[in-house]
Amino acid sequence: MNAAESGTNVVVKRVVLDAPLERLWAAITDSARFGYWFGAEFDGPFVAGEAAVGRIRPTRVDAETAALQEPMSGMPITVYVDAIEPMERFSFRWNPDPGSDVLTLVTFDLEPSGVGVAVTVTEEGFDRLPEDVRSQRRENNAEGWGHQGRLLSRYLELHT
Repeated sequence: MNAAESGTNVVVKRVVLDAPLERLWAAITDSARFGYWFGAEFDGPFVAGEAAVGRIRPTRVDAETAALQEPMSGMPITVYVDAIEPMERFSFRWNPDPGSDVLTLVTFDLEPSGVGVAVTVTEEGFDRLPEDVRSQRRENNAEGWGHQGRLLSRYLELHT
């Protein structure tokens, strides 16, 4: 994913993927499919207004990234699903810093384009994190969303 915007509060990454909108939507909003490429395993589906609880499980679409995720395998992950707007937007809140109780908002916006579907991932709310970790968490997540864009693309390639 390419950086579209950055600052102290927001990370924005955008990528255009050559896949049908319906397949891309399912890869993002179906918790099992999301976990497969993202590197997590959830105990149930993503439902607007509810928490999805699970654990980190290394991605199954890229061995190199899976090796980086392996030390975190089994760690709990919870996402609080905010919105599921079919074929357009999926958003959730999560905690990017285990040392605080701050949640950031992650939004996936999908927009059909001439060559596929543009996916814009925005994460905002870093300004509420403790000052001593704010910049590092934002930088880590900016890099992380870049990796996740590549994993999503790889998932779509493998699951046609």
